[in-house]
Amino acid sequence: MTQSSPKTAPIVHFLYEPGDGGLDRVAILLANGMAERGIATELWLTRTTGSVAHMIAPEVTVRLVPTPKIGGRGTRLVLQIPAVARMIRKHRPKAIFSAGNQTNLSVAIARKLAGSNSTRFIQKITNPVMRPGLGLWLKIYRKWRFGFTARFADMCLTLSDADARHYSEIYPHAAGKFLSVSNPYVTPYMLSLGEDRDVRTPATPAKLLAVGRIAPQKGYRTMISALALIADRPWSMTILGDGSLRGEVEQHARKLGLGDRIEFKGFVTDPTPYYAQSDILVLSSQWEGFPAVPLEAMATGCAVVATDCSEGLTRLLRKTGLETVPVQNPEALAKAMADAIEMPPTIAPLRACARTYSIENSVERHIERLEQALAAG
Repeated sequence: MTQSSPKTAPIVHFLYEPGDGGLDRVAILLANGMAERGIATELWLTRTTGSVAHMIAPEVTVRLVPTPKIGGRGTRLVLQIPAVARMIRKHRPKAIFSAGNQTNLSVAIARKLAGSNSTRFIQKITNPVMRPGLGLWLKIYRKWRFGFTARFADMCLTLSDADARHYSEIYPHAAGKFLSVSNPYVTPYMLSLGEDRDVRTPATPAKLLAVGRIAPQKGYRTMISALALIADRPWSMTILGDGSLRGEVEQHARKLGLGDRIEFKGFVTDPTPYYAQSDILVLSSQWEGFPAVPLEAMATGCAVVATDCSEGLTRLLRKTGLETVPVQNPEALAKAMADAIEMPPTIAPLRACARTYSIENSVERHIERLEQALAAG
């Protein structure tokens, strides 16, 4: 893409806030990467403060979206639609990237209200449309909602080829719009930490790690129950994350006699040093789009044990010789953790796999998709 001047129509990354989620980090890293390549890049935010606000590069223009301070995130995203439409008419961006599921609908409607035929709308599906535990009416609503945004988007980015094929089948009216792209997960620092890493010997107690919100999606109760089944093995566990179920999960650990073997650290802005100090990353989620945490861990040479929560992740891990286990199955998860403790995997394939998800590679792939969308317009 050619060098952009200050007067050039910008590329906008629309994000609710620079919070503590992986989606927030990804949007900021993409905006930074495009700005570093000379592209006029803006972040449009409902809130400018948050856990990762410090990551926003000076080259990125930040604009605050006027939003009534009523209700929670969902309500505010709906109420700000007229303001977003006005901003589109005023700043006339070349394209708007919606950071993920939570903003796709509001941006789709705002672009339509703005009457802009020149601004390309690129949405991203970051979490499954359908997931365990949804009631019938919620399933119907979600299927309609994602179909609606796909109809009005110029491009629908997914995080794996498997997801792109899956959504093309669900939404045949938009089949040509679903394209995969790799998110920016792996930093040069992560890769550097894994360069001289030694493989743990089976006789050494394993340092286990879990990273993510302590919420129903992440399956922490299943993980704690699985750890209880291998209490006779030499291990310790560190959990990075906070959330609505933290008290309940901590109580569950104490009830199973694991209170002194599991350390709850709360939310940590940068988990990278913990990856480097740990032997096995455990992902016990019930569903994911394409989770960043396993790839970040693999970049540092940390082994991974994961549930079959993401088709894309399952296929990727299989290429390194690792198999995922069924979700919500403590016995299967316990066996996988025990095997990883007793037979540490080779590091090199894990790092090679993670390297393909470097920030540099991902920014280039997103720019390629952006150019496709602009050319199609």
